[in-house]
Amino acid sequence: MDIKQPKGTKDWLLGEVEAVEQVEQALINIAKLYGYAGIRTPMFEHTELFTRSVGDSSDIVRKEMYTFMDKGDRSLTLRPELTAGVIRSVVEQKLLHTQDLPLKLYYVGPAFRYERPQLGRFRQFHQFGVEHIGITSPLSVAETIATGITVLEMLGFENVTVSINSLGDEATRLAYKEALKSYYEPHLANICEDCKQRFQTNPLRLLDCKIPSDHQLGLQAPVIGDYLSEASQAAFKTVQEALTSIKIQWKLDPQLVRGLDYYSDCVFEYHFVSKTGKDYGAIGAGGQFPRLVEELGGPSVMSVGFAFGIERILALLTDAGRLEGVRSYVDLYIISMEPLTDQYAFRLAHNFRYTNFKTELNLEHKSLKSSIKSAVKRDAVYAVIIGETEMKSNIVTIKNLQTQEQQQVPVGEVVHLMQHLTNQPGHHHHDEEGDHHE
Repeated sequence: MDIKQPKGTKDWLLGEVEAVEQVEQALINIAKLYGYAGIRTPMFEHTELFTRSVGDSSDIVRKEMYTFMDKGDRSLTLRPELTAGVIRSVVEQKLLHTQDLPLKLYYVGPAFRYERPQLGRFRQFHQFGVEHIGITSPLSVAETIATGITVLEMLGFENVTVSINSLGDEATRLAYKEALKSYYEPHLANICEDCKQRFQTNPLRLLDCKIPSDHQLGLQAPVIGDYLSEASQAAFKTVQEALTSIKIQWKLDPQLVRGLDYYSDCVFEYHFVSKTGKDYGAIGAGGQFPRLVEELGGPSVMSVGFAFGIERILALLTDAGRLEGVRSYVDLYIISMEPLTDQYAFRLAHNFRYTNFKTELNLEHKSLKSSIKSAVKRDAVYAVIIGETEMKSNIVTIKNLQTQEQQQVPVGEVVHLMQHLTNQPGHHHHDEEGDHHE
């Protein structure tokens, strides 16, 4: 039976997993630097959560969701994004009533969309993001945007810019939607079928069309900046001034609307241009959402957040050669030369692991030359060789696989020696022979 991975999915193999873990840990560390706490939500939710929050008119809901009926005849959906689930959890668990606001949360996890696979984009993909819930100042929006910039710069991206736009408050959008309808009405016969539907359900999404002729039409459309209320203008100006004050490169993009219906006010995208001048386009995005919490049964609070696709970040880092040094390695590779020494080697491996050494135990009983080759393949730093002579003398042979130097050490001193050689701080451990039972 020849069963392959489903289209749009990926097996993460040796070395790749370490790269994913390194990037994810860096993202988490930066989120904590900005005062965010972690949250994890289910990978599937009731379908209504996404139709209400993401919006019936969005491409995600109309074309990309994995929806199924469970055995209780309930409609469930694999999450296409994580914000809706986070807000659902915050409301359901009453965090806005038990925690001080604003509430700052980060997440990392898989999401699912049925879309055409391409560079760094999969049908099962992983997102990292933050939600800043219950904000009261436009400066919190600027701080959130700055968090994303810091994430990218600390990962090694240079020439990062952020495109920003304001979708305004509700009064702004109502006026702007009417202006868009007036502009597009004479062109209805010539636009794509999706845009004809967007014209009826959410005219703002007309500006997001990727079909060249419709995209060109959108470039000539009225801009929302001309319809912003005074309050929206003032708030957006504060965000711009704050970003400028901390030397973040930003540019105004009047066409930027984002694809999720819950966004309003400030929306933004992160863009990266390589040293060779290659423009990779948007590598992350976010915006403000003032109504989502209330729509899901919570109080009326303003929030802001962003998300990055981890696969896309990995693809760009790999393209830039920034993950070449990431590898899976072990500190110590213990070689038991014969069956008689296996138990001795087994106990020693346990003690090394207990003292925080990444340790591999070889019980293959091959020639020493062959076993050393295996240690080198595992990128081991040291080989620990145990034969009958070592066991009877209560010693081990330590070989530095980089310098080829080796020495014999009493077993009672080996852990302390390795801590010294690797500059590793001491950690609680069992007695070196592994006999820790009374």
